[in-house]
Amino acid sequence: MDRMAMEVHTRPPLTKGQRNQLRREDRVPAVIYGRGADNFPLVLDGRTLRQVLMTGGSNVLLDLKVKSKGKKTRQETVMFRDIQRDMLYQDRILHVDFIRISMTDKIEVAVPLNFIGEPVGADEGGVLSLVAREIEVKCLPADIPEQFDIDISELGIGDSITAESLVLEGDIELITSPETILAQVLAPMAEEELEPAVEEELEEGEEAAEEEAPAEEIEEEES
Repeated sequence: MDRMAMEVHTRPPLTKGQRNQLRREDRVPAVIYGRGADNFPLVLDGRTLRQVLMTGGSNVLLDLKVKSKGKKTRQETVMFRDIQRDMLYQDRILHVDFIRISMTDKIEVAVPLNFIGEPVGADEGGVLSLVAREIEVKCLPADIPEQFDIDISELGIGDSITAESLVLEGDIELITSPETILAQVLAPMAEEELEPAVEEELEEGEEAAEEEAPAEEIEEEES
């Protein structure tokens, strides 16, 4: 797992207008908390933050160099706890929560899954379904995997891969239920099965429309 350094600055409590002004200047409000220590409101450089996320991902270990006016620079080892993004512009970060960590204490994290290969069942007409995109594990911060590679090339129609099939190296504990399906190849629906289902939906729709028709319209049709 990558470990990176980033310089941040403490800040006073801000009004909504002041927070918006920071964002217009490509600076991001943040807070650091955890491990029984005081919370610290921070402000980050937006460009540096995006570079960190692009390089190390959301599970990166960060050594924050916290600068305050008139005080000695302090260092905090943290990870991202929450990243709030703009709903319309995902590369625009609105706020960040950091949580303090100890390199000697295990933590629970979500690790992304990387599916490799094309299942043989897909060549036979099956439909690949990627059910999960990440799993939860517990390990020391230095042992957090960047991702889990999963080979799905041998999956035939009706086959699936569950969390218990993952090979966890070192002292990593699986938190996600072992029975959780990560990927599966579904059998294709035959045309003769599909057509009756479509016809049944159409009939149900027609019946519902007749039931919802106004009474005067029904009387006119009868006359």
